[in-house]
Amino acid sequence: MTVSEIPRKALIVNTSDVGGGAERVSMDLLDDFASLGTEAWLAVAQKRTDHPRVVSFYTSPHVDYTPDHPIRRARLRTRRSLDIRLGLEDFNHPYTRHVIELTGPRPDVLLCNNLHGGYFDLRQLPGLSARIPIVLRLADAWSFTGHCAVPGSCDRWRTGCGRCPDLTAPPSIARDATRINWQRKRWIFARSRVQVTAPSQWAVDRARESLLAPAIESARVIPNGVDLRIFRPDRDPARWTPDETPRLVFAANGGAGNPYKDFATLRSAIQRLDGPLELVSVGGGHRVDDLGGGVRIRHVPRQEPGDLAALYRSAAAVVHASAEESFSLVAAEALSCGTPVVAASGGGISEVVEDGVTGFLHEPGDIEGVAASVRRLTKDPIIRRGMAAAAVERRDRFDRDRMVREMHALCAEALWAWRARRTGMPPA
Repeated sequence: MTVSEIPRKALIVNTSDVGGGAERVSMDLLDDFASLGTEAWLAVAQKRTDHPRVVSFYTSPHVDYTPDHPIRRARLRTRRSLDIRLGLEDFNHPYTRHVIELTGPRPDVLLCNNLHGGYFDLRQLPGLSARIPIVLRLADAWSFTGHCAVPGSCDRWRTGCGRCPDLTAPPSIARDATRINWQRKRWIFARSRVQVTAPSQWAVDRARESLLAPAIESARVIPNGVDLRIFRPDRDPARWTPDETPRLVFAANGGAGNPYKDFATLRSAIQRLDGPLELVSVGGGHRVDDLGGGVRIRHVPRQEPGDLAALYRSAAAVVHASAEESFSLVAAEALSCGTPVVAASGGGISEVVEDGVTGFLHEPGDIEGVAASVRRLTKDPIIRRGMAAAAVERRDRFDRDRMVREMHALCAEALWAWRARRTGMPPA
């Protein structure tokens, strides 16, 4: 086999088909792999669309936990409940071992996206990687921590976790079994072989320094992509005239209630600003918070891509805050529209937003810094227009088509490496 051969069929695994960045990437790959000669399917724990090639993770013909089998269901609930009470991550999902049999003929590649969310038995990974090549896409740090997806400033994941400083960090656990969880993952990955990809060099470097290292056959940076036909700039980067209300935009799966995004920092920052000013928070419910002095927060539900792009284009800046980001698809979307980004985050977002060029970056939780940067962008049209122009000049690096091609090429290489390993064929 040569690396030029492509997989005939790929199966993507993710928590859902609608939601945040992981879901959007999954759906992009699902829809666009066909143009590259690969039939793609998506197996999810929560199916929310009527897409014909999205299937429920729980429809395996080999495992039946319907109401017709109450004893089997009761045993599963008991194991799950006991593990949760002990603080163990819930791996009690028997459908996992049959995932590659969900969509008819066996796929050539399994592309694992987000594996946390209470639906995937990570213990099955060694067996699966022996049966099929696996590409593991790292959107966060969960694969190598004792429970959390975003460790922030905590680096206990390097040494085995234990004595966790924040058990409530999602995915939360009831008791501190983080060292056991970490050790379980180390055991699992030591017996697995995966091709790793992440959207930033920062994320790839952390993976190589983590318990994942023995499992990694190769690791590659593939930045997330956006549809540049939808997320495109206005003719006039000024956005609004001085007599109109300046607007900021925040977007996240779940809106202000997303536990990863530290909306509290953004709220505190805009409270320090003089009105008129509006922050539109996308992804939650309908309501308006009046903070006084002409400053308000307008919460709106999830928007379709075209409507979201229009919101970005109407804003002086897109604001973002989280302990860390492996990339930040929202920032890439905003910059592709020519909208500067003000972020209080660490990690890979510095590979998306160029500090002082296309936006402003601050340390996580820096309320005063965010407030000062937003004030500059809303008060100084020269800075705003300059950053908008710089963002537009660089937008091609976020092209979704490029991301799809690179992910497809990685799947082909994963298939080649897996077959070479099984046949003993030396690498090319």
